[in-house]
Amino acid sequence: MNKVIATVQQVLADAVEQGLIPRNAAAGVDRVPVPYKSMNTYTEAEVRKLLAAAATDRNGHAWHLALCGLRRGEIAGLRWSDIDFEAGTLSIATNRVMAGSKTVENEPKTETSRRTLPLSAPLKAALEAARLRQKKERLELGPDYGSGEAVVSNEAGEPYNPAVLSRYWREFAERAGVRPLRLHDCRHTAATMLHLQGVPVAVIAAWIGHSNAAFTMQVYAHSQDDALKGAASVFGAVVTPL
Repeated sequence: MNKVIATVQQVLADAVEQGLIPRNAAAGVDRVPVPYKSMNTYTEAEVRKLLAAAATDRNGHAWHLALCGLRRGEIAGLRWSDIDFEAGTLSIATNRVMAGSKTVENEPKTETSRRTLPLSAPLKAALEAARLRQKKERLELGPDYGSGEAVVSNEAGEPYNPAVLSRYWREFAERAGVRPLRLHDCRHTAATMLHLQGVPVAVIAAWIGHSNAAFTMQVYAHSQDDALKGAASVFGAVVTPL
């Protein structure tokens, strides 16, 4: 409902600017109150557990990408041509998303979503292993193998439906023995990990593809219980009598 209200307000505001109507009749419409929902992120220990389990999962490189902060559509749309192993970089150039019941590929979500990121050593190793595995699958399947362009694909070389990635993620998280949070929560986890390690907020925003650093901090960077305990120990040290 709130998305509909926002869309109508934007359309009528544009009509006002064009002189088509005298005023925006939807400008005063209030949004529907949304109940507070606490955002969940994985702890550092859980991330390590997930990455260890990813080493034995066929789609483990996809989970590496998710925990590095990529959107589901960016993971599904990533092509091998977007990865420069020699330079050690990964470029976000395609977004593969659901449009109703169909899967479509389009431009990245926003202008700042189109970005090039350096590959960490573990991610690079995971991608190299996945590329080698896909080459073997191509040889085994022969002419029936698909294009093989997608970095994250099934055994026949075809890219996954984004919804299938989410299902595989839930199954993987359960096998890894961690909380089955949403695949998108990995993106929040990445931003939170960077934040807790003291990475500047402007860098975090650029990493996950946001133009507004304030939005990144408000929506994507969260605190965690261990961080709160650390803050409490600081206060404890300050107020401890000599």
